[in-house]
Amino acid sequence: MKRLACSFALTALLPLSAMADSISPSSYSTTLGVGESVTITKTVTIDAEATTSKVDVFFLMDETGSMGGEIAAVKAAASSILSTAAGFGDINFGVGGYRDISDAFTYRTLTDMTADTSATQAAINSWEHGGGGDRPEANIYALEQVANTISWRPDAERILLWFGDATGHDPSLGSTEASATAALQAASIQVEAIDVASSCIVGHCLDGTGQASRITAATGGTYHAGIDTSSLVDTINAAISDAISTYSEVALDISEAPAGMVSVSPGVYTGSFSRDTAATYEFEVTFTGTTPGTHDFDIYATVDGGRVATEKDHIVVASAVPEPASLALMGLGLAGLLARRRKS
Repeated sequence: MKRLACSFALTALLPLSAMADSISPSSYSTTLGVGESVTITKTVTIDAEATTSKVDVFFLMDETGSMGGEIAAVKAAASSILSTAAGFGDINFGVGGYRDISDAFTYRTLTDMTADTSATQAAINSWEHGGGGDRPEANIYALEQVANTISWRPDAERILLWFGDATGHDPSLGSTEASATAALQAASIQVEAIDVASSCIVGHCLDGTGQASRITAATGGTYHAGIDTSSLVDTINAAISDAISTYSEVALDISEAPAGMVSVSPGVYTGSFSRDTAATYEFEVTFTGTTPGTHDFDIYATVDGGRVATEKDHIVVASAVPEPASLALMGLGLAGLLARRRKS
């Protein structure tokens, strides 16, 4: 048996600054019989300002000898960069660096993903420029290491800020542009490449052979060319903001619901969306009584895989009750049995 629940939402006239990403209704409760289902409409609102986003941001720095000025600039502004990013919601940070295969290290993780901005600041402060050897560096190897070894949260949007001024060896310690790109795509990491080279001739900038352009395009990110120290901090802030403010997927995460109890249509909205204005997305959510008992769980709105809003559900599935016809047949059977006993 299936029934349709009709509902409506009343939106208060509040200024945008008071709003946040949300699901309406914010909670739902019902009682179902085994096999019975009910369908309701859940409306996801993505606000014009991101304040509840769940995002992991990784800073990957070229630590070779030519990067001294850029490293110093990021160190000096790190506190401001981190506090600005934290305003977007639940933000974790990671930090790493790379040089070349002949240097003291090829790639190193200075801090894995953490919400501790003091630890992130300390990791950024530990960047040191040196080495480098020939012009190409271990960019490709480093990108694949970040994709495969960092503890990215499974329910967070993922952004990689990649700083450098030289193209990468391809291959590099077994990593190729193709394998690094595939690893980044598999991990749903958006790459923002910040090229600090003053000019771009072959091999003498991050995109000298087209690597940075191809990798950012393949991961949904942006290649930022010709960024000097005076504009570096603004570029970092804009890259993080733009990555969070533009999105391509809106969905409902039902992973915490009991198996088979919840289905959603459509499964996902896809397109080129922006937080320039608030937007709403409607989903038809069907609850089906599967296992008797009381079931409490959350459903999440997600933007590009990162959770942005929570809705709570309370579903009671009643034990099967005999239908009236079954009760009548049972009564006739009992009456017949009693009659036979009397005759005997």
